[in-house]
Amino acid sequence: MVTVAVQSQTAASAAPSTVSNGIDQEPQGKTQETTPYNADGGVTSQLCAWIAGLQLDDIPEAVRTRAKYLVLDGLACALVGARVPWSQKAFDAMRAFEAPGKHVVIGYEERLGAVAAATLNGSWIQACEVDDYHSVAPLHSQAVVIPPLFAAAVSARDHPTTPRVIDGQSFLLASVVGFEIGPRVGMALHGTEMLAKGWHCGSVFGGPAAAGSSAKLLGLSAAQIEDAIGVAATQACGLMAAQYDGMVKRMHHGFAARNGLIGTMLAWGGYEGIKKVFERPYGGFLAMFGLGSKHTPNSKPEEISKDLGQFWHTAEWIRLKLHACCGGIHGTIECLAAMQEQYPDRLRGAAQLATIQDIHIQLSDAVYHHCGWAPETRPLTPTGAQMNTAFVAASQLVDGQVLLEQFSSAKLDRDEIWSLIHKTHCTHTTELDKPNIGCGAFITITFQDGTQLHHTLLKPKGVDEPITNAEILEKFRRLTGSLIGPERQAQIEAAVLNMEALADVDELIELLSVPVVNPLQ
Repeated sequence: MVTVAVQSQTAASAAPSTVSNGIDQEPQGKTQETTPYNADGGVTSQLCAWIAGLQLDDIPEAVRTRAKYLVLDGLACALVGARVPWSQKAFDAMRAFEAPGKHVVIGYEERLGAVAAATLNGSWIQACEVDDYHSVAPLHSQAVVIPPLFAAAVSARDHPTTPRVIDGQSFLLASVVGFEIGPRVGMALHGTEMLAKGWHCGSVFGGPAAAGSSAKLLGLSAAQIEDAIGVAATQACGLMAAQYDGMVKRMHHGFAARNGLIGTMLAWGGYEGIKKVFERPYGGFLAMFGLGSKHTPNSKPEEISKDLGQFWHTAEWIRLKLHACCGGIHGTIECLAAMQEQYPDRLRGAAQLATIQDIHIQLSDAVYHHCGWAPETRPLTPTGAQMNTAFVAASQLVDGQVLLEQFSSAKLDRDEIWSLIHKTHCTHTTELDKPNIGCGAFITITFQDGTQLHHTLLKPKGVDEPITNAEILEKFRRLTGSLIGPERQAQIEAAVLNMEALADVDELIELLSVPVVNPLQ
């Protein structure tokens, strides 16, 4: 049973830890008075100063509430993703060479070290494409924020010299920090352009978010937060060719979670990272990832610190998925669903679908490059199928839905699906590149008798009309009901949604150490 108790001390006012670095025995949880933090006016220092100074009371109540629901949704995604075949293989491989540890791997009873657990837990959240996404600066925030926070919380509790219990207020505050950092880093690189260029942009944007949030959780100073982000930033990568085959695409955000955790743990121990990492003209984060940009300037450093504490991505632009595929394809799904509703005599049933001659889907630049490719092999892997507009469109037309079961091995090689795939072609339209349009689609279906059906959808559900907190709760219950049982489900729900009153976040973490089954079986 989870117990909750109101803390008399807010998360932001908790005393920082004093950690021995084994050399000079200086406090590592705060900046030494003789070397005050150099808030030089650059965007890196502005961001780090904001992180260090942010208090829970500075965050509007609606934002705090939304953050709790984002955490709840992320945990549902992790429980669903923990035992799918590619996750099971990752766990078995990691356990074979990682020593047992004290950190919970969601969906398993066995425990591993901090870095391994954070990597795997981040991979679980992204494992089935049912998690969150940001339609302007694409990344999956839950996967890069929650796992390193869990690892940092357990590490703080068991620190050999200065143990500290992390309460729910601290965890909630740090979660919001992470949810705010990732999108801002992405927007500084023109957001979706990174995806169009072939980077798995959440792997690039996610490390700084993981570092900033976990450093906040541990009460690090602004200077140490800059070190943590600098270490995370120098590890950034993520090749989007991973979407076509293999399994490693699932682990990209786990890598970002790992990179941020490593940055924080090193900074906590006094290790120094890259300073001014976002504005360095030679070898800096924005300078390097901005190379080859079609925009002038090639990056927008001001986005890193723009409207901090005034505009909250947590409540405004972090979207949640209703379909088990890349968020960029959601507009296609809902556009087709609307057409099926309007023209059931032409678009429902095998006989009707057999009369289709051509399906033309127009997409934005980023979604076209990411998901508009023509399949080269049959069948696709589950990863490739979830990233492919033609496969997803065919699934919606044949099954009337795009859920996890559409990507099970039994459904990847159906003739009725591949017949439609071969009739589908995607192109780019600049109309969908305009500001404030997210993941839309223009679709024209031509039949053998010459009839054409047209439909346009600019923003899918979740972008235009955000998914409500009540819908997130229903999604959590639906996804996890058959995996963990009603009692544990209720305990997790209560712990997350009453997080401010949680005396020890370890109680929530422990609830996730439960074996689950493969939902694809």
